[in-house]
Amino acid sequence: MVIPSKLNHMVRTTPWLGRFALSAIPDLPWHVSVEPIGKMEIRLRRDRGYWLRSPLSNDTFMMGALTRFARPGDVVYDIGANIGLYSRFLIQKFLASKVYAFEPMSETRPRLIRNLQLGGCADQVVVLPFAVADEDAAGLFQVDNVSSHSGTLNAVTHGEACESRRQYNLPPILEPVQVVRLDTLIQNEGLTLPDVMKIDIEGAEAMALRGARKLLHERKPHLAIELHGAAAAIDVLQVLWDCNYHCYGYLWTASGRVYQKLTPADLPLITGKYSLHFVAASHSEEKLTSPIEEPEGL
Repeated sequence: MVIPSKLNHMVRTTPWLGRFALSAIPDLPWHVSVEPIGKMEIRLRRDRGYWLRSPLSNDTFMMGALTRFARPGDVVYDIGANIGLYSRFLIQKFLASKVYAFEPMSETRPRLIRNLQLGGCADQVVVLPFAVADEDAAGLFQVDNVSSHSGTLNAVTHGEACESRRQYNLPPILEPVQVVRLDTLIQNEGLTLPDVMKIDIEGAEAMALRGARKLLHERKPHLAIELHGAAAAIDVLQVLWDCNYHCYGYLWTASGRVYQKLTPADLPLITGKYSLHFVAASHSEEKLTSPIEEPEGL
């Protein structure tokens, strides 16, 4: 099912119309088939991106980066695992040996676990109920029960509702969570070090990287990161450069959207929410020089 773009824009930009449209969709359990990994359990309303369009339509760069980075037998950290789409791909398609799936939202984790069971890969995935950032502390999480994509730490939104609820003029919902630094968690819990990290945590990406400086300097995992706004993108790049990473992505320039190596000279161009939406980073620059495109078979 494809919603006409004009109608979709009206629903997304008119709060009362959006609330009406959402109320008409029951938030019931449902199953969809995602090629090539098979059946997944979703919630009909909040995971509507799985049936309104291809569930991978907004993930081509991230999947392309993982195709470039991940090798059979790798250990991967899926930071912001949500309901398990990436964890499933990492095991079933990219043949990772183990995935650590970080998902702090208590209402989402049961579906994550269920989807790992549906994919026959639950034994290879360790689900961790933590929000990853730059401190070890109790924290608050802005719960998203409208869409599956925008719950985030309260420290990111500064007390405002998460993006999806704010879009429809809905008040915030807060949930207590345990916030951890990756460096601390690895030291205290003996997690296997990652070869690759996928990070999508709705604006807290730089926080997660700052809490993993030892890991980034010593293990040097490849990174595929979704960015959320200009300030967050700049913050992420500066942390990565400090850790001696090569960073590449599609940047909006005077010449249009260009795949390029990102340097401090590019920072003045990062002004809009999607000026730089994704970044792939590695100490092995040869993995990044050719443009990252949609992988075949997805």
